[in-house]
Amino acid sequence: MTEVDSLHRHTRKRLIVLSLVAALFLDLIPIPQPLAGWLPACTAIMTLYWSLHRPQNVGIGMAFILGLIVDVGQGTPFGQHALALIAAVYVIEQNRHQMLGYSYGFQALTIFGSLMLMTLILVIVHFFSTHQFTGWNLFVSPFISALLWPLLSKFMLYLAYSRRL
Repeated sequence: MTEVDSLHRHTRKRLIVLSLVAALFLDLIPIPQPLAGWLPACTAIMTLYWSLHRPQNVGIGMAFILGLIVDVGQGTPFGQHALALIAAVYVIEQNRHQMLGYSYGFQALTIFGSLMLMTLILVIVHFFSTHQFTGWNLFVSPFISALLWPLLSKFMLYLAYSRRL
């Protein structure tokens, strides 16, 4: 067991809930559509982070609930984000043990893959519901989210460590 595992083993559920609620609020801020593709999917990143480090607390069921909340908040077809977030969390849960041994760079690549899958699902569902392509700018978000992954991991470790003292 690594030091990171022992830190996350003692993480309080309050920190998990507060971080997910903060990510939801960040995702529900109304932003013009051309700019929205450039912002990271905060709820998705935070859900993937906790499903990687605390799968007993945040898994596919929590991803479904958070996806439905994002759907209601953004006014998208009901279940669109839920389906996409479930697929992303499934990829992380299947590769969890390998990812924990990776460096942050390799973890970011796996996160990028799962977020790209999530974006593809969102684009396909949007296309079938409106018969319009949303544009290529949505595919920038997984890149930015993957670049932010090491910073998020370090910040969450800092919060877990400071809470433990």
